[in-house]
Amino acid sequence: MQTDAEKANVELVERFCADWAKRDAALLTEYLADDIVYQMFEGQPDIVGKEAFVQTLDNFLKNLVEVRWEMVRSYAIGDMVMNERVDHFIGESEEKSMHFDIIGIFRIRDGKISVWRDFSLPGGQAVVGSSFGQP
Repeated sequence: MQTDAEKANVELVERFCADWAKRDAALLTEYLADDIVYQMFEGQPDIVGKEAFVQTLDNFLKNLVEVRWEMVRSYAIGDMVMNERVDHFIGESEEKSMHFDIIGIFRIRDGKISVWRDFSLPGGQAVVGSSFGQP
């Protein structure tokens, strides 16, 4: 059974994931600790801090037609939240779109996401439009 604090952490992460649909990197930083550490994909360097988060994602998000993250399930253990989701980044065409089955791991500190790492779901979809090159 989850504690009230764990339920609040899950709710925070699920609101954050839902707000990606607004395609506004600055808005998303409201959920993040100032010194956020974010690893977008395995093997990629960490994005550290809110400013780097916005610089990395702002233009990317604004150039999309739609962002939709389907929540499959979420669970918290203490200050850690793990979620399974399907991320859809929709461009003007499928060549400019991406779809991923993801496992996200989030650490919540003082009501903010302080660490976030995404991992591909083994055996899941990773469909990347041809304009992005090979995944």
